[in-house]
Amino acid sequence: MAQVLISEPNADVCRLFEHMVGRLGHEPIPVQTLAPEIVASAAVLLVETVDPAGAALARLAHSMRPTLPIICASIAPPMPELGLVPTASLLKPFTLGQLRETLEAAFPDRRPNT
Repeated sequence: MAQVLISEPNADVCRLFEHMVGRLGHEPIPVQTLAPEIVASAAVLLVETVDPAGAALARLAHSMRPTLPIICASIAPPMPELGLVPTASLLKPFTLGQLRETLEAAFPDRRPNT
């Protein structure tokens, strides 16, 4: 089981992402702020980068741990002007299968034991 950090400004969408991540056998961890120990133990950050707070959180996570995979789960493609190049991106709405494939590609050695 991998820890998946989730930064999503819409509470309903965040709960949906938590449910999807849990269905895939991973531990969803919604975040609004980051601590070094959370970033150190996470397998990936799933973030809405259109939200300025999400983009700032992604840049902070990257500065804390440059190897942390970042998946942009957004209503728009990643914006290079944010100063962040995500590992992967998903355009909303996306399916459980698309999320599974993206997570598996982001951390192939940390698949759930299901």
